[in-house]
Amino acid sequence: MAHTLNKRSFSIVSVVVTLALALLTIVQCAWVWKTYNENIESFRRRVQSATYRTIYKSFRNSDIQGTSTSRNIYIDLTDFATWFEPYLKEMEVYQPYYLEVINHTLNDKVMMRSGNTEWLFNPWTFEMQIDDRGMFSLRLTISEPRREMLGDMWLLILSSGVMVVVLAASFIYLRRTLFRYRSLEEMRRNLTHNITHELKTPISVARVATDALINFPEDNTPEREERYLRVIDSQLTQLADMVQHILDSSLSEEAMPLSAEEVEVLPLLQRIAEQTRTQGGSRVTVEVECDEATRLHCDRFHLSNTLSTIADNSLKYSTGEVHIALRCKAEGGATTITISDNGPGIASRHLPHIFDKFYRVPSGDRHDVRGNGLGLYYAHSVVERHGGTIGVESTPDVGTTITITLPNDETE
Repeated sequence: MAHTLNKRSFSIVSVVVTLALALLTIVQCAWVWKTYNENIESFRRRVQSATYRTIYKSFRNSDIQGTSTSRNIYIDLTDFATWFEPYLKEMEVYQPYYLEVINHTLNDKVMMRSGNTEWLFNPWTFEMQIDDRGMFSLRLTISEPRREMLGDMWLLILSSGVMVVVLAASFIYLRRTLFRYRSLEEMRRNLTHNITHELKTPISVARVATDALINFPEDNTPEREERYLRVIDSQLTQLADMVQHILDSSLSEEAMPLSAEEVEVLPLLQRIAEQTRTQGGSRVTVEVECDEATRLHCDRFHLSNTLSTIADNSLKYSTGEVHIALRCKAEGGATTITISDNGPGIASRHLPHIFDKFYRVPSGDRHDVRGNGLGLYYAHSVVERHGGTIGVESTPDVGTTITITLPNDETE
């Protein structure tokens, strides 16, 4: 992609997608809620219609109904029900109900009752006037079929929920993809910078030494020539090691060829310890613990490079006095090798990524720590090719322990 997704662009995309998802969720919920309320209103209108028709038929057209000059009205709720229930069924209403006749001239006194309130669930109550003078009202309390309505809407609710879940999952996947892309972009830039810096350093040193030998021949002495040639040789060796490291990492993505043989682990650890002491000088102490009888069927070259890389990281990222412990223990069908140090440690947020290709743990204000983010990736690939596992435990300001577990059986 030509355009690099910077932090600002990533934040804008995340906010826009989050707002869109939130808006869609609100719209879906509002739609379901509106549909539910419309069903409730439809139910209530049907009940009101059946009640009005029953009042008109039962109370106004009955021979025994009417008002006298003393303002008494005679109502039969049983007769009311004979008209009311068929109308309810006609409106597809089958819920239980409770009836009361209210006398407004006697402070809304209940004159008659019919039904049982214990049968009612989610009750809804309304009143309708019975007579033209407003003396009496019929109060109807009926169960609203809310659960049934929700049951009838299950397909709508399910489809809305599935849509929101799918979009939320898509958003999470998109965010993770964008985050990973941004991380890869940052690692790519860091890799380019680090490799350029690391390649330029040995080339520059070798070039200066060569220039001194070529352009100042009058100052050349055998000792001086030998010193400069050794400098050139060491820098070219360092350059070749870097190129080989990159090639090894490239091979690890494919089928890394292994040349398995029986290897004595103790001499291997002792050799790595000696290399680390030589490289670190007097500030480094290296402890080795391993049974002389411990052997592994493995690729000596790749396993040695893996352990050297890890020990080198312990030395490279530590300041002051450094203590490194190389331990090996064979138990059951596996052999465990641990490399521990008392270095600065690694924050927990970086631990899941330290074996990723090109990933480098930030070194704070230190700019002398060079690397390309391939060492631990290569180590992880080597261990995996041997059928083993590699893990890390670390505490900031305490130290880091990397554990390699390899099977004792022969590697294919």
